[in-house]
Amino acid sequence: MRRFAAFAGALAVLAAPVLAQDSPVAPPPVNPLRSANPDTLPSGTVPAAEGTAPVIAPVLTVDEELLFARSAWGKRVQAELEERGRTLQAENDRLAQQLAGEESDLTAQRGTTDAAEFRRLAEAFDARATGVRRERAQAAADLNALAEADRTAFYRAALPVMGRLMQERGAVAVLDQRTVFVSLDVIDITADLVTRLDQELGDGAGIVMQETGGQTAPDESTDPPAQE
Repeated sequence: MRRFAAFAGALAVLAAPVLAQDSPVAPPPVNPLRSANPDTLPSGTVPAAEGTAPVIAPVLTVDEELLFARSAWGKRVQAELEERGRTLQAENDRLAQQLAGEESDLTAQRGTTDAAEFRRLAEAFDARATGVRRERAQAAADLNALAEADRTAFYRAALPVMGRLMQERGAVAVLDQRTVFVSLDVIDITADLVTRLDQELGDGAGIVMQETGGQTAPDESTDPPAQE
């Protein structure tokens, strides 16, 4: 009997969980503020005396990841990814079940169907399964691309706000906290910057829609054509 290789591959893709670490489609890290990867460097902060006022310092630090995650913008993006990712996974599961049912129906026809006709039906099923696999992979890629664009837009919009805060503090540079071996926590402006960004940018939904020309997540429904 002909093996439905394309179908097996389709099921592997459709059945694979979309959610990674509680995020339905975990967006690739986008770090416009940092070109190097300092994850292996030791770093830390030293607490200043209690009640210390914001300092005027030539160098300030920011936790880039916390800046996004704790902002209203980042929280909106995470919530949208979780919702859309659940929809994407549910559709993947539904299509996997639908294709499995079609395979069972086709297998049942083998003994009563002309060999040439059965071969034609099997090839048509393989083509549909391959098409579904590609469409679902593209849907996940599109969602990741939207998440990446949203994150990039956040950092782009944050730069002017960060620049103004930097000038207020008399600084000439803001470093990613992970690139610093040790520093006083009073030069960390992450919390202050989150407050400023929430006040000036909100959740960023309107900004992203303008930059993407109103682009939204793709339609999740991709029913394969009915079996001939």
